[in-house]
Amino acid sequence: MFKSMVIIGTLLTMGFYLVSGTKKGLDEIIMMEYDGRTRQTIVHLPPTIKDEKLPVVFVFHGLFGNSNYTKNTYGITEIADKEGFISVYPEGTGPLESVFLSWNSGFCCGYAMENNVDDVSYIFELVGEIKNSYPVDESRIYLVGLSNGGMIVYRLMSRYPELFAACAIVSSSPAGGTDENEVVMINPPDRGIPLIVFHGMKDPIIPFEGGFSSSSEANEMYFPPVEESVEFWATKMGASTVQETQQENGLVILKEYTGKDERSLVHFYMITDADHTWPGREKGLDSLSSSSSASIKASEMIWEFFEGKHLE
Repeated sequence: MFKSMVIIGTLLTMGFYLVSGTKKGLDEIIMMEYDGRTRQTIVHLPPTIKDEKLPVVFVFHGLFGNSNYTKNTYGITEIADKEGFISVYPEGTGPLESVFLSWNSGFCCGYAMENNVDDVSYIFELVGEIKNSYPVDESRIYLVGLSNGGMIVYRLMSRYPELFAACAIVSSSPAGGTDENEVVMINPPDRGIPLIVFHGMKDPIIPFEGGFSSSSEANEMYFPPVEESVEFWATKMGASTVQETQQENGLVILKEYTGKDERSLVHFYMITDADHTWPGREKGLDSLSSSSSASIKASEMIWEFFEGKHLE
């Protein structure tokens, strides 16, 4: 497989979704050729470099998203500027350049799965290129994914658990299929990776209680109950002790799974009145339609969860 990487330069314009970009820090566009495709990634550097080696957070868009929209609306960029880490926004593949993009989770969705795109190997190579090109603290590489982007995070955790200090999943699932008898489950890693998960209990796209997706883009896929999938992953990663607490007068339920060591840790936030959304999101079209009245902010909580975690 031929691959090459070119840094195009500072991003000066608004993204495809016409959302104004951050005014702080520096954006660089990377075009990397891999397996016959040229793929874009935006690397956002903080305005102030606090250390010689910086943490890196890779953020994966949902189905039909792209790097510009992800960078400008998920809220990670602003936290990167404040806290001094590098944020990286890769893109999936689609029939058009930077439009209608998807990730191949092995069971879902769209162009990437239909064309058997090897996203897992591509991201592995991309991580290597980022480490070679920027001042990266290799013990502090983190992954974040929304929906279809969360599915590729699960796959990366499964394949390369030794690379990542912690991961975050928002409104996603590690399993799905054509019906309840044909479910494909991404295999959990045989070692713990600290994981924080958010899911709305009124999500119609990936139903919390399990069932068929209401989204035509997901091809009416069946998803098993989210709580069962998270617990299965937690147990396989060595986190079998569970403590449940309620927040915000019961709007938010937190299940904390702990286990044999510090890396066997899963925090699972269930938002009782939320749909298929990124909790606390303040920008982008999705923020206008969120059903939840909970005040939790996923982006801030993700970094708080990540910040003290690193590989040995």
